Amino acid sequence: MTHRIRAGLALACAALPFSALLVPVRAAGESAAGAVSVPWGDWLVALLQPVSAVLVPLAATAVTAGIARVAPWAASVLTRDRVEAAIRAGAAYGQNAVAGAAKGRTVSVDLGAAVVAAGARHVLATAPAHVVRTAGAAEGVAARIFRALPLDPQASAANVLAPALEQLRDRDARRPAQRHG
Repeated sequence: MTHRIRAGLALACAALPFSALLVPVRAAGESAAGAVSVPWGDWLVALLQPVSAVLVPLAATAVTAGIARVAPWAASVLTRDRVEAAIRAGAAYGQNAVAGAAKGRTVSVDLGAAVVAAGARHVLATAPAHVVRTAGAAEGVAARIFRALPLDPQASAANVLAPALEQLRDRDARRPAQRHG
């Protein structure tokens, strides 16, 4: 039943502008002998104002319904972009924070763990919680920063990522003792 009502409304809305154009043509055809001036532009504007008052909210409703259907997909895309931006920021921060490492240059194996750990700590401290959860918590953030860094060919997960994770765990283990003592 609602489809019929919607179809009728759509047909009526589509027919209104055409009927507005036909009335001046008919008036001009009937009184060809006497020149009758019909201000059809003003009349058309006056007719379309109430029609637009109905159509604009309907269009807004349709757009809102479309966004609601796309929202889960859009939210996942936006979250993925936020995670990637946080990882890039963490990698850049780690390269700037560790002495001897520089952005744009290859990171050596001996500095790699410190750069990954510093970048991961930065992301964990500054990124929203849902971004950190999506990235895989501290281990996931560190692994993503490890993959994002330009490392020496000798670098591997065993000699860079594992020590970086150990540095993160050691710092987390010391943090509660520092708070209480």
